[in-house]
Amino acid sequence: MDRRTYLTTTAGVIGAVGLAGCSGDEGDFEGGNGNGNGNGNNGSSNDVELLNHELVRENEGGMAETVSVDGEAENVSGSELSYAEVEVKFYEGDTLADSFLDNVNNLGAGETWAFSVQYTGMGEDAAAITDYEIRAGTSL
Repeated sequence: MDRRTYLTTTAGVIGAVGLAGCSGDEGDFEGGNGNGNGNGNNGSSNDVELLNHELVRENEGGMAETVSVDGEAENVSGSELSYAEVEVKFYEGDTLADSFLDNVNNLGAGETWAFSVQYTGMGEDAAAITDYEIRAGTSL
């Protein structure tokens, strides 16, 4: 096999494997008003419903200030989920600062899960976070 054929074949296999993990059930992002009601496409998927969420600050105003989004999600699929996640996009005003997630394995049917999605910045970086968007799903 020549070098060009090898590289083309390898790139195709890597691309297919990368897309294979993206076929889960994801909700649309909802605004970070802290009143996530989980109805329809408001951050919830068909399998995972956001029950509530809020922006939480600790050590506010200091060099150790942190920010996270804490809340609860429920498995509404009717069967055990081997994997579920909550993804949060953190914003500085209208600018996306970064996004992070929390996940759980083997979430039983009807079970709720208390999640906490941490923003990794501290101090001034955490203080700059003004808003967030959130969604729940079963995608990897």
